[in-house]
Amino acid sequence: MVKREPGTKRQHTRAALIDAALAVIGERGLSAISLDDIAARAGVTKGAIYSNFRSKGELLWAAVDRRRMRLAPELVPGDPVGQARALARAIMTAKPQYEREAAFYSELQAYVRADPDLCAEQAAQQKAMFEDDARFIEAAFGDHLKMPARVVALATQALALGFTVQWERTPDEVTEEVVAAAYEALFVGATTAP
Repeated sequence: MVKREPGTKRQHTRAALIDAALAVIGERGLSAISLDDIAARAGVTKGAIYSNFRSKGELLWAAVDRRRMRLAPELVPGDPVGQARALARAIMTAKPQYEREAAFYSELQAYVRADPDLCAEQAAQQKAMFEDDARFIEAAFGDHLKMPARVVALATQALALGFTVQWERTPDEVTEEVVAAAYEALFVGATTAP
């Protein structure tokens, strides 16, 4: 008898479907992916997809979420300059991954724009991230904020996205010093001295 890893059958099926979706995306790209291909790769029926995910978009978003870049800066609460430098280091550390995945991210955004379900999933994920980041910013700077924490969170994300796009155009111009200076201007401008 084969001993299964902990988790429910549903969790295993979802994981198999996500793995299959990632494999098919890797072979054919997002635009050529079909639910039949994913089901065949996972060894399940197409109905199993719909019993685990509301739509093709939801399955693809779950798969893409596994591939998403995540920054993990070592932040210094209450120190806007330290925050800026830590975030710049984290962004520059992620640069090689972004460069490897640039074509995938470009295809993903084109696919998202054409799929209302994915567009809604992306918007919901981004809004949740802004709320999480705003809570952290509020905890880190509290009464020293001159603007709403959510605005700072949105600006932080916009700068990160802007720098990733700029890497594609002028990679030698996007240095850790430039990224740190931009975030320092944002964070120092958003706070008053303690």
